[in-house]
Amino acid sequence: MLGEVKRNIAKDKMSEYGEDLLHHVILDLYNLPADKITQMVDDDKLRWYVLRGCGLQLRSSTSPFYRIHRRERMQARENYTHSSDSPYPGTFSGVGILERVYEPYEHDELYDCFQLAMKGLGFYHKTLVGKHFIEKWSIQRIHKYYNISKKHIVNDINESLDYIREYCNEC
Repeated sequence: MLGEVKRNIAKDKMSEYGEDLLHHVILDLYNLPADKITQMVDDDKLRWYVLRGCGLQLRSSTSPFYRIHRRERMQARENYTHSSDSPYPGTFSGVGILERVYEPYEHDELYDCFQLAMKGLGFYHKTLVGKHFIEKWSIQRIHKYYNISKKHIVNDINESLDYIREYCNEC
């Protein structure tokens, strides 16, 4: 199946990402209920699901694969600039491709302020902020795990962020 993904879905320069693409789809497959996977196997639709999922992951700008791999390639292209002084049609600035520009800021003070603000939050709000921003859980995953409505999760996270912003403005 990997060969088919590389040949037919992740073509040309994206074929080197075929394994990563297939990996993301298989992770999505593991999150499905067991009875649904069994039904797909019985109906001989599992192959279609994986191939279709690979195509969607590759093209959808909201998919985890796109956010990790395609966006990275797009950001590298942003550093491509046309130079009329150069005999070549364009040149790479190189910044952001192989090197990172260091921008000094008061990380320690900001981090300390954030930690103090987090201590001021209650257990519930602290847990939501930690799960969403530190552990990188999606709203959907928090909803499934804690059985809290998505609307309340979003409102409570925003409320926590407002508190943290106000607290850190004073630092």
